[in-house]
Amino acid sequence: MDVQQSDESSHESLEDISGSDSDFEVQLKSMKRRKPTTALLGLQSSKRPKRNAAHVIPSPRTTAASSTRAHSPQPSPLSQGKTRRQASPRPERERRVNQSMSAHDMYEAVRSGKSAMVAVVDEWLDGYKQDREAGMLELINFFVQCCGCKGMVSREMFNSMQNAEIISILTKEFNEDSANYPLCSPGPQCRKFRAGLCEFAQVLVHSCQNSLLYDEYLFSSLLALLTGFSDSQVRAFRHTSSLIAMKLMTAIVQVAVVVFAQLKTTQRRYDVEKSKTAEHRASEKVEELQATISELQERQEELSSVMNATFRGVFVHRYRDRVAEIRAVCIEELGVWLRENPVNFLNDGYLKYLGWTLHDKQASVRLQCVRALQGLYKETDFIGRLELFTSRFKVGLPVYLFVCVFISCLPSYSIVLSEGLNEEECSQLYPLVFASHRGLASAAGAFLYHKSVILSLLPPSLYPSFHEHGAYLVDSLWGVADSELRDWETMTSLLLQEAGQEQGLLDEEEGALIELMMCAVRQAAEGHPPVGRAQGKKILSMKDKKAQAQDKGRLTTHFITLLPQLLAKYSADVEKVTKLLKAPLHFDLETYSSTGRLEKYLDLLLAQVCGIVEKHTEAVVLEACARLACVLCSDKYTFSSRAYLAVSQLVDCLADSFNPSLFPCSQGTADEDEVYRAATALKKLSAFSSAKDLTAWKLFKPCFQLLKNGVESRDIDKEVCECLTKRQIPWMLSCVVSADGSSSELCSVPRTLGESPSVQLCASSGSHFTAWALPAFELLCDLLLLFGPSSACSQPALEALVHFPSDSLRSDMAAFLLDYVFAEPDGDQLSDEEEVDEESKIATLQRRRNQLAGYCKLVIYGVLDFSSATDVFKFYSKFYKDYGDIIKETLSRIKIISPVQSAKTLFSGLALEEWEGKEFGEIRELAKKLAMNFGIDLNRIRQPLVSLHMDGIQFAFRGAAEGEQPPNLPFLEILSEFSFKLVRQDRAQL
Repeated sequence: MDVQQSDESSHESLEDISGSDSDFEVQLKSMKRRKPTTALLGLQSSKRPKRNAAHVIPSPRTTAASSTRAHSPQPSPLSQGKTRRQASPRPERERRVNQSMSAHDMYEAVRSGKSAMVAVVDEWLDGYKQDREAGMLELINFFVQCCGCKGMVSREMFNSMQNAEIISILTKEFNEDSANYPLCSPGPQCRKFRAGLCEFAQVLVHSCQNSLLYDEYLFSSLLALLTGFSDSQVRAFRHTSSLIAMKLMTAIVQVAVVVFAQLKTTQRRYDVEKSKTAEHRASEKVEELQATISELQERQEELSSVMNATFRGVFVHRYRDRVAEIRAVCIEELGVWLRENPVNFLNDGYLKYLGWTLHDKQASVRLQCVRALQGLYKETDFIGRLELFTSRFKVGLPVYLFVCVFISCLPSYSIVLSEGLNEEECSQLYPLVFASHRGLASAAGAFLYHKSVILSLLPPSLYPSFHEHGAYLVDSLWGVADSELRDWETMTSLLLQEAGQEQGLLDEEEGALIELMMCAVRQAAEGHPPVGRAQGKKILSMKDKKAQAQDKGRLTTHFITLLPQLLAKYSADVEKVTKLLKAPLHFDLETYSSTGRLEKYLDLLLAQVCGIVEKHTEAVVLEACARLACVLCSDKYTFSSRAYLAVSQLVDCLADSFNPSLFPCSQGTADEDEVYRAATALKKLSAFSSAKDLTAWKLFKPCFQLLKNGVESRDIDKEVCECLTKRQIPWMLSCVVSADGSSSELCSVPRTLGESPSVQLCASSGSHFTAWALPAFELLCDLLLLFGPSSACSQPALEALVHFPSDSLRSDMAAFLLDYVFAEPDGDQLSDEEEVDEESKIATLQRRRNQLAGYCKLVIYGVLDFSSATDVFKFYSKFYKDYGDIIKETLSRIKIISPVQSAKTLFSGLALEEWEGKEFGEIRELAKKLAMNFGIDLNRIRQPLVSLHMDGIQFAFRGAAEGEQPPNLPFLEILSEFSFKLVRQDRAQL
């Protein structure tokens, strides 16, 4: 008989069963013990002729029962709980079995994990060989005890009852509080027990693989009972029996693989011996090999029958169990079957269960599916069998699952992706390189790298996000394309090519390549991922630090000579030149002074920076130039004097172009050209004020006077006003630093602050100065905080600089909050906001939050008194979504400073007279939220609460005419929102 035919027949039988979606119903039939063979789990055993004892394959474990099975009829096994067992009392045998491994002993050995599982199984097998019914009873009670059930199966129950009746009795005796059965008990003991139970099942099968596995009693009876338990309504029975059945099935699958390999080897030996001539052929050897083949084929059929029955009886029902742990167990073991025995299991009839479960609600079940598929796609030999599965389930498969399955399976996944995915499907995976999870992004980067042969030719779907998040793309590709990303020579040669040359890049491709190159420069120099992807602080080893220093040295050596050429070529392009100006920030700048030959490239770089400043007026370009100038002028470099001289000459030129236009602009007689020159020069000077001390040019007083005259006359250019209001703080600091320390000059600074145009801009918020009032308010808050009392605490010499706002300024600032921060949009504004994009809304909200935070800091640091916070606290409930965290933090800080005063401030926010016309429910909701911020320590908040209640009671009964109800009496109901925190003594006193 040929082994291929046997393999095909078993393969077809497995496909027929697995392809059936109908529920498997076990046939329950009463049978007498007359025949040595019986049905296994409802499937009739095939009738085979008895084998000659001489042809049986030698077995290391030959039991007494198996050696006499061919000569005397054997009792039939449990046939799904319906076969009656005949009692056979044998006191001597029972006594010997009782001395062997009992159910309790096996359970303790598995639970403790201190015993060798092979020894435990061997000891039980010794007792089973002496009396198989008694041994079987101990094994069943062992599994029942593993379920957490206190009941036991007695000999009478085992001999006289059916499996369904036994399960019913155990269910009634089972404690319904089954949440802590062994497999679900908390702590590490659960993992130890699970590992021991799984090992027991595996060792049991492997110990019986040459004898008892085919006796048609032990495993058929055991699996029949486990199938019944797996259908129980008790979760403990269902979970434990499903786990044991799946682990037994896995071990049987491994045995089937060994039998199949033995059958192939024996068949090959038989064919070789059969091909010999008659004179060289050994007849006895041929007969022996033929008998061995027949034996192995019978074993293969029996194993196939057991696997089919277990799959249909347990897996088909439990892979969709309502308990996620049971579903995860089934899918995990299915992945093992598919990988260990692809001949019988790796087909669409079994793969479909993985495809269906990929959409499971629980992440743990989906994770087992992903792991199972990863194991399959890693094997190149399996790719052909997975084509139908890939084409069928890739359509509705979530993108992240698809990436987890395929991208992590290098290198075999490229075959699937190249043949199974079109460009539209791949475009859904490309954006994952920008994911915040670094592992997923790296996997997507590996896919993009292997899909795109040339990195410069990025997929079109990546261009919109690439220019904004290029650092994330480079970080995703860094693990697989580090050599290409460090190829500075190729990148710069492509960028320096002229547009008319062959292989020249388009404008969009040049921008993408520059972004890619600058992000790669940053990654190589800094060696850490971008913001949002760093998982804790990574400490670099000496080897990593050395490699990073080498990378930084190589890129510095290469770019020092070529960067001036790149800046000269792209000096007119705002985006490109802004990115290129960031490159020196990652250089090893000491290289400029290492040799005299490289100093000329420093001069060329400074000349290009000065030329770019003269050409551009955009803020991003000017800030990039100022940042680079600040770094080059640092005193820690030996060449800083050269850079300082170049920047000073640039500022001289800017000041010379600004001064002639200063007087006409301040008098209002300047034409458009003069205003433009003044605004342009002022923009550039403002940008460099953060990189260089401009005190020597004495620009503060004339600029201050220019802004003041413009605000008073309401005739000033918008750009000039914006530059002046944004740069008052550094210039005023420069004025303080340049003072010689005399009291007259120091005292003039706060007086100048009181006359600041920022104050007038905030007061003029209702005019056309609205656009300037917003940044002016933030500037004013910073100035008041800078010259507030907290600045003089550390240095008493600065007490002369302390300046408190006037009453009118406080009123103007409070009015500004009401008009801009806590303002609700009307109908026209709502219709306009619908057309505004989400990014603009977020920017507006962030600006308002900054303004409110600046005002609250003035209250916290004592510039404004606590009563000024009343205008903030009364909007705590209404604007909780936008400003709740800021107001809550302010309330917490002032409670620490003065608990009683903070309580009085809260009362003022609730008891304002202008609130009388507002809805009562709105005030009460505010009181509820404010009450929650008092804390839970009643002793610490006792005094503030009493003060709040005393003020509230006086307010409630204030203004009452004789014989009439007080007008504020309903305020007591609002006050009751705080009363639940009062201690008993204070309640009685109040």
